[in-house]
Amino acid sequence: MIELKNISKSYSSEKVLSDFSVQFEEGISYCIMGSSGIGKTTLLNIMSGILKPDSGSITGLKDKKKSFIFQENRLIPWLTAYENITYVTNDGAEAEKSLKKAGIHSSKDKLPEQMSGGMQRRLAIARAAAASGDVFFIDEPLYGLDAKTEREILIYLKDIISGKTSFTVTHSPDDAYFIADKILFLNNSPVSSCIIKDKSSFNSPEELKNVGII
Repeated sequence: MIELKNISKSYSSEKVLSDFSVQFEEGISYCIMGSSGIGKTTLLNIMSGILKPDSGSITGLKDKKKSFIFQENRLIPWLTAYENITYVTNDGAEAEKSLKKAGIHSSKDKLPEQMSGGMQRRLAIARAAAASGDVFFIDEPLYGLDAKTEREILIYLKDIISGKTSFTVTHSPDDAYFIADKILFLNNSPVSSCIIKDKSSFNSPEELKNVGII
């Protein structure tokens, strides 16, 4: 069990999270949804340890290995695709496997700048997969991609996080409906509570919009 208890976070005079508490089951894919600017990424960054809360506690994550997929690819520009992956793992065989599963093995000797935006996104996800985290923290994984590439990468991402604990920030009901086991809805600002619903509560992505906070 992962638990956040009485988490608060402010930027200057603007409070984003206020005494926010929630519990998460392990081995579940969560999507975090809510209106723009409400604090989805702030919550994700606090959970991952990138950002410290002003107050409150988090339990259940301390000894977990973490994998990250940021909104930006954050690839190392002077390293090839293969080297970008072996930077996070010394296992060359695992790097080869990740490149193949991502469909970019033929470009393993290319630098990021020599790859298309979609290929770079695949590489960023392949790197996270190769890191073999216990928990995945994912922020808007399909940002800036065309529809065809989005679908291909979403299928790849779902395969990677299947059976693992993951937290994905997304604004897209379609994406959330495809990859989530449970969906966390943030409401009100500053955020002091949330609603968590099983995906099975909805018959279609359109029904997610009826929650009224997207």
